[in-house]
Amino acid sequence: MGSTVTASCTIQSNRCGGLDGEEIQITWRLDSESMSGSQHKSVEGAEVSNLTISHFNRTRAKLWCYVVWNGTPQRIGMAEIHAGYPPSKPENLTCMMNLSKNSLTCRWDPGLDGHLPARVTLKISQEVIPDCIPQGGQNYCTIPRRSLQLYQKMDIWVSVQNALGTAESEHLCIDPMDVAKLDPPVLKSIQSVPFQTDCVSVAWEVAPTSSHIEQQCELRYRTHEDPGWTLTHHCGFLFGTDYRFQMRCRRVTAMGYWSEWSPGWNFITHEKAPAGKLDVWWKMTPMDSGKRAEVQLLWKALKQNERNGRILGYWVSLNPRRRNVELTAVCNTTERQCSFSVLAGVRRVYLAAYNSAGESAATEVIFLEKKGQPLARIHTSPCDEHSLWVHWEAPRAAATGYILEWRQTSLPGPASRSGSWQMERNRSATKALIRGRALRGRLWAAAWSVGGQQKWVPGLSPLRFTGPRSVHSTRNLGGWTPARRGWQHSAGPGLWGASWVVSSDPPCF
Repeated sequence: MGSTVTASCTIQSNRCGGLDGEEIQITWRLDSESMSGSQHKSVEGAEVSNLTISHFNRTRAKLWCYVVWNGTPQRIGMAEIHAGYPPSKPENLTCMMNLSKNSLTCRWDPGLDGHLPARVTLKISQEVIPDCIPQGGQNYCTIPRRSLQLYQKMDIWVSVQNALGTAESEHLCIDPMDVAKLDPPVLKSIQSVPFQTDCVSVAWEVAPTSSHIEQQCELRYRTHEDPGWTLTHHCGFLFGTDYRFQMRCRRVTAMGYWSEWSPGWNFITHEKAPAGKLDVWWKMTPMDSGKRAEVQLLWKALKQNERNGRILGYWVSLNPRRRNVELTAVCNTTERQCSFSVLAGVRRVYLAAYNSAGESAATEVIFLEKKGQPLARIHTSPCDEHSLWVHWEAPRAAATGYILEWRQTSLPGPASRSGSWQMERNRSATKALIRGRALRGRLWAAAWSVGGQQKWVPGLSPLRFTGPRSVHSTRNLGGWTPARRGWQHSAGPGLWGASWVVSSDPPCF
């Protein structure tokens, strides 16, 4: 490619009837393109035309020689021109022994196209093994088992030859069994062993084609919610969780290929009694002239690693469970809230979750309230369109945790009275991230801190929020007073919130 091409066309008029004695004119065409050459008479009296094509840049073309007779060009001869480059060196030669197909397949990167017909050969140093010729256009070649000598080293390389030269790949010295790809194993059973632990016992069978080979295997698993797979050492599983397992194997003594993953096996680990404490919040409303109180108890679901199975329900009791004493529950529900009435002197209840294997340790909920100074300098900053940060100043008295509560007031009817809440157990925290689609509306929020003796101290409220944007101003928005249903807003001095307006979105951090 890019070289100079020369051609010559000779006409002997005494051998061409009708041209004897005529003036001869020779012309050229390269494919459909007319070209002009030089023309002269040889010493023998023949007409000769020479053509030079500089920088020939076509991979293939037909060059025609014409003689003009009676004003019409007539084809006299044709030459087909092929142009290209010497062959590129083949790269990345790899081989794999397929035990199920009982053959060795080698693949390579052919490199740049030389644009010329080429002979490609996979060569093997052992004379008893014939060269392997790939089919046209293929960059791989397969050697059947009958031509191989297993557990012996052999030298393998690729040779490419065209009209302009020869190129060879780097040589690969391998034992075919060192590059074997085993067939996948088959899982036979999975069970929890020993009982009440987070470990599983797995039984499997290797493929019949590789049963004579010592193997190492990997086990991976995932739940339905997991985005990807996790390799495991047979322990650390969650209780009462549906897992899907797969296994693959390879030779233990070589750098062979991993097999494909086995067909999946589903297994549900055994359940265990729930663990951990429940995050709880409540609302209390006096009734019967202060003799009784209506309590609305709210709690969050346990974390996945604390459920230890499928939660069947929750119970609330005025007393903790005692051995050989029947539990008297004021609530037994599958929901994460319940309402009940108690005598005015009741100051605590007990809450527990249960599944088929047992129940969690009871969470003690203390109703003692203490009025105090609200949290100072509460303000908000945006995170994204579904979340925002709530900031506050640490109280002077030591806190053991915080509660944030918010509700959307733009919703009609009872929906505007329902709210959301979350607990922040970090006693040194001065901010918390709240999330939810409701945050896209206009919200009111309130915060509480927990005193050192588990007494709740009302915090600053409310916050008005009209979109996930930057804060422009603050102003007095009033306070909260308890109402029979939810919370009721009323004017109050010294309580501040943040008013939000549309502006640029800063990053969430």
